[in-house]
Amino acid sequence: MTHIQFHRGPIVLLQRQWLFDGCLAMPSPTMVSIVVVTDISEIKTSALLQARNLTRKDPVNGHILLYPAACTVRRGDRIVLSGASGSGKSVFVRTLALLDKPDAGGLILRGKAVQPSDACRYRAQVAYIRQSPVLLHTSVEGNLTFPFKLAVNRNKKYDRHKIARFLQAIDRPSSFLDKDSGALSGGEKQLVCLLRVLQLDPNFLLLDEPTSALDESTAQLVEKLIDHWMHMNNQQTATLWISHDEQQKARVGNRLWQMQSGHLMTDETEGMAE
Repeated sequence: MTHIQFHRGPIVLLQRQWLFDGCLAMPSPTMVSIVVVTDISEIKTSALLQARNLTRKDPVNGHILLYPAACTVRRGDRIVLSGASGSGKSVFVRTLALLDKPDAGGLILRGKAVQPSDACRYRAQVAYIRQSPVLLHTSVEGNLTFPFKLAVNRNKKYDRHKIARFLQAIDRPSSFLDKDSGALSGGEKQLVCLLRVLQLDPNFLLLDEPTSALDESTAQLVEKLIDHWMHMNNQQTATLWISHDEQQKARVGNRLWQMQSGHLMTDETEGMAE
């Protein structure tokens, strides 16, 4: 049993709750004991997402993997997260996505503190794209319609016209939807994974080296698809990319953050190296 505490400032009242997490992003159902702040002052902010003292420890040996991290994401941000291999970039991004449970700290999404019971809805708004795409053994369209069978998306409907506009942006015909996922190239699989997420209209996209295994032309198609999504949403959404490609960083980023040995430094951190 894991015990997590989310907190912000002075804690007025704590209430123990149980969370059963059976979301798609967490395929193994987990019962978690969580302490929730139930009395918190109203947070007035124009930020899309804020993290305050977000911390992650190794669940086996207790070593700190992510030191208290604070950051602010605003609408239109295209953040590049840089750092050496093993510096903690993926740890930070997975914690920010609530795929790995933080040991301390808090998250504020669109001005509201994220409660543990909000985890499924939060992950629908703060979406994570991994390096290796995972698809169902069915057609492309079957993969795209699957998320609408989940409870968290019960108020949403599959929109083939929206998908057609995405496909047009990356020069794919409508017949692409009929292809079997097993016949797709690695780059095409990543494009389908992106389509599956982008159609659900998340607010913030976390990209954990999604193009590192792709050739340059396919990587730029991924970039083009994400750029199209940003423009479709009038730059009201945001992205965070992990990339080791300096040319790609220049293409996709307008802010630079760095990870060093588990420490996050943003472009708003005093003393951060240019």
